[in-house]
Amino acid sequence: MIDVKKLYNSRFSSFERVRKEKLWKILCREFLQKFIHPTDTIVDLGAGECEFINNIHGQKKIAVDINKHTQKLAAKNVQVITASVKKPRSLFDANSIDVVFMSNLLEHMENKEDVFRILRETYLILKPKGRLLIMQPDIKLVGGAYWDFFDHKVPLTLASINEALRANDYTISYTLYPFLPYSTKVRFLPLWPQLLKLYLRIRPLHFIFGKQFFLCASKA
Repeated sequence: MIDVKKLYNSRFSSFERVRKEKLWKILCREFLQKFIHPTDTIVDLGAGECEFINNIHGQKKIAVDINKHTQKLAAKNVQVITASVKKPRSLFDANSIDVVFMSNLLEHMENKEDVFRILRETYLILKPKGRLLIMQPDIKLVGGAYWDFFDHKVPLTLASINEALRANDYTISYTLYPFLPYSTKVRFLPLWPQLLKLYLRIRPLHFIFGKQFFLCASKA
């Protein structure tokens, strides 16, 4: 099994981790929060260092990650479940969650069967009209650099994710393609905290720098 903590420690310098935290704070406040209501129960699947779940606002916030280090990084108002993300139905009751968030998660699965099962089981735990938010690199946009991260295993595009979502009865209500640059490691100007807010508001910049997509899918 890959030691995720060691891999991420070697991938991101202390400076890059601080910058990443600042970027997520802006991204949550300026963009992601509009998909989440104050009364929502929110699950962050593959929460990692909790940049999303710590900075988003909701009534109940839950981080799920197999890495025990996540517990140390979660804010006091975040419940942490240390477990594999591959079977959400084993962690939550059916029809119990308002929002599930996945960021740069699905490409780390072992195969597309894992991806399909996660999407299906997420559908089951969502309440009626619950939302699945996915932020994901698209191999069509990224090209060969998609494989530059050692733990990337499954090639995915917006079209392939859309097909899997529709097969699992989701309604896709919002799509932004392209959206953010590939990784916070890149030194493109949009990924400096001072400029991200501007980047989010100027759509043509997404077509220059964007290598990821964002979508919101709802449970019918």
